[in-house]
Amino acid sequence: MTDDERCDWCEEVLQPFLDRNLTDAERQEAEEHLQKCKYCRKRYHFEEGLRLLMRLAEPMAPALKKRLSELRLEL
Repeated sequence: MTDDERCDWCEEVLQPFLDRNLTDAERQEAEEHLQKCKYCRKRYHFEEGLRLLMRLAEPMAPALKKRLSELRLEL
């Protein structure tokens, strides 16, 4: 896998990891994966930053909030 190649793990586990909806064992496995996978680390930092911006920008126009939510799927 190249550094920029999509990772199936990222599509399945990143959101639950960010939402803190994993068991301790799953969380540990996710943290280990993030250490090894540059693509997922990039996605993680993007998603984490986007979530922070969305929290800081509250309240925001519904159209803008919808657009930002759509962006998180496009990498």
